[in-house]
Amino acid sequence: MSGSGDELGHGGRRVLVIVALAVAMALGILPMFAIGLLGPFLIDDLEISRADLGVLVAVVAGVSAVLSPVAGAIVDRIGDRGAVLAVLATGAVSLALMAAATTFLAMSFALAIAGLARSGANPATNRLITARIPRGRRGWITGMKQSGETVAIVLAASTLPAAAVLWGWRAPLLVLAFAAAVTLIGAALSIAGTHRIADHAATAAERRMPSSIQWLNAYNLVMGAGTGAITAYLPLYAHQVGGLGDAAAGAVMIAAGVTGGVARLLWSRWSEVRWGFPGSLSGLAVVAVISCAVLLAAPQIGPAAYWIGAAIWGIGGLGFGAVSMLAAMAESHDTSAGRASGLVVFWFSLGFTVSPPAFGWLLERTDSYDPGLWSLVALYLVAAVIMAVSRGAFRPLAAAANVESH
Repeated sequence: MSGSGDELGHGGRRVLVIVALAVAMALGILPMFAIGLLGPFLIDDLEISRADLGVLVAVVAGVSAVLSPVAGAIVDRIGDRGAVLAVLATGAVSLALMAAATTFLAMSFALAIAGLARSGANPATNRLITARIPRGRRGWITGMKQSGETVAIVLAASTLPAAAVLWGWRAPLLVLAFAAAVTLIGAALSIAGTHRIADHAATAAERRMPSSIQWLNAYNLVMGAGTGAITAYLPLYAHQVGGLGDAAAGAVMIAAGVTGGVARLLWSRWSEVRWGFPGSLSGLAVVAVISCAVLLAAPQIGPAAYWIGAAIWGIGGLGFGAVSMLAAMAESHDTSAGRASGLVVFWFSLGFTVSPPAFGWLLERTDSYDPGLWSLVALYLVAAVIMAVSRGAFRPLAAAANVESH
């Protein structure tokens, strides 16, 4: 059950636990971004098409979508410590298999394993937070662990393309797999105890998902579609249309990762104590609309616009993830936090699964990125409307946060 006090530990052990949570989140998204960042190399080495890149990204999201609801329920049963360790182990294996892949099918298999890690990342880390951190104190911790994704994006974008040019695309993936294995050992030593939920622990009312979770699901379906397409094709767009070199095109994701990380840290805290979840999520969708407009105009503006568009997209297109997870924890009962998180991830992953192949199909049919980018504008607008009309379904801010005096 949810602990009455902060149970992450103190000093160095606390830092190691937070790092483990952040790395678990990073392993859930890193393989998908790696495909986009290494796209030009994979097209040449594996002899695949631009549309195939979208399919590879969709494999991760598709497996995650299928398994996320089940993963959430399993996490609630097996305990937070074991679940986090399982995510770290599976993520390390997936990166090693990606590095060893020599065919499209082998890479697809490796990414299916990555989808398994992704399906458990949010439920496992959210379960640990809800079990060990009281309501009202979760914003910063959630923001930090969700920022593991954006830090991974920054590091991957700043190193993967350049390292692939120097040593080939397999070497950096092996280094990342080793780093994940080291984190697994650190997590096993630093996470004390475990929190499980017995089959009889949750009442029928606690197991029932509130209507706000259904609105979150719809929002994440649409936002996931936007995120999937940008993840798969933004570096290639900057390379093929903007004329940026391989390393520079991949590095535009650095801007997205930096702004996304800051947005996750700050926006998650502000939404918990000041703005509320519907207003925050609607605003983040509007920011994503603005980013797509900048990217559409980038060919006329110049190379700097690809960086600016990516930076704005990072705020909205990546920042919403932390707020969504915090909302799932706040709106559900602590005994069903893993299951609620799994449902939100399912709908996000479903959108993420469909959009990269659809974007790739539009690209191949029209030989232009514009139709796909305009469709993303429409999707993000729909997401903003979903949150705007669902405001009444969410708990009042004070009730959701339940801020304790201390």
